[in-house]
Amino acid sequence: MIPILLAVLLGGCVSKTAVSRSAAQMDLGTAYYKEGKVELAIETLTTAAELDPQNWRARSNLAIAYIAKGEAHLAERSFRQALRIAPDEAEVLNNYATYLLSQGRADEALQRLRLALRDLDYRNPAVLYSNLAGALIAKGELEEAEKSAEEAVRRMPMLCDGYYQLARVQEAQKDVSAALDAYARLAQACPGSALDAKVKVGCLQLRSGHSDLGAALLEEVVVAARGTSSEREARVCLGSEDGRD
Repeated sequence: MIPILLAVLLGGCVSKTAVSRSAAQMDLGTAYYKEGKVELAIETLTTAAELDPQNWRARSNLAIAYIAKGEAHLAERSFRQALRIAPDEAEVLNNYATYLLSQGRADEALQRLRLALRDLDYRNPAVLYSNLAGALIAKGELEEAEKSAEEAVRRMPMLCDGYYQLARVQEAQKDVSAALDAYARLAQACPGSALDAKVKVGCLQLRSGHSDLGAALLEEVVVAARGTSSEREARVCLGSEDGRD
């Protein structure tokens, strides 16, 4: 931790102009990232962080850009820098937890997400609960995962990932009927996820003994989603079923 006095002195060295320029550079860098211009995003967000060393959001967004570039060690460093500045900010904690989950570090992710839930000013608590459900699934704590996923969709009925996590945990609990219902709700709430949901439903139907229904749904996806990851996943499930036959 930076001593309080030192932090104050560092903050005092930054002019209002520099703070304003840092914010502008952060917005620009974030826009570059959304446009897929990762190198420009990294360059611009680095400038934002240099202009205002207390700009934790610039460092958090920089970490996300580093992830997109495949620079995990730099992403980790940027997240930790952001958390040294703002250790209780749910936005940083959530972003870092998402990264930790992608690295298979569920214990650390759980710690960050539970701390993030204490930030009552965070605007997207439903996302926190959804991510918490994912971390709990990774840990095998299915009962708590289900509660978190249900809380996520209660708070935000159109949260795609919330329904996905709910379906995952119910599938892990061998509750086929509930999982199928959650995947159906995912397809209804999030049309962009409909094909992925159909694949999950088709695979689940195959595994639960409804071969004809599952195969028909997966074959429908193969035709509708040519050249996509949905088609490939559907073919894998169909191939597995053929192997058992």
